[in-house]
Amino acid sequence: MSGFLLAARAQTLIIRFEQPVEIKGNLLVYIYDKAEGFPVEKERIFRREIIPVNQTSEIRIKKLPFGTYAIIVVIDANGNNIMDRNWLGMPAEDYALSGKPKFRFGPPRFEEVKFDFVRDNQVLELKF
Repeated sequence: MSGFLLAARAQTLIIRFEQPVEIKGNLLVYIYDKAEGFPVEKERIFRREIIPVNQTSEIRIKKLPFGTYAIIVVIDANGNNIMDRNWLGMPAEDYALSGKPKFRFGPPRFEEVKFDFVRDNQVLELKF
């Protein structure tokens, strides 16, 4: 019986920022569970959260199943609920990734930013 109760309990991922982030607009959290489409095909997103905040040092993603994910957090300064890009296709808003990809032209690869979510209240540290 206790195994069933443990499995039914919601898991929470805590995303903590190295310093409190001042935000005008929303935080957009894109969670991918597969490499296909990462990070540009929004229809491939496993889960999307829009979090209206003014200042925060952490956010909590509740009811997330254990698994392997890549996460992008965007400071959506203009509140249009999308990651704006410049004319070259580069992000025009501040963002953080769940990993530390090598710098190169083009988007990061899923393999570079993935992490394993394996325990309730696991903390993921991000820096904008």
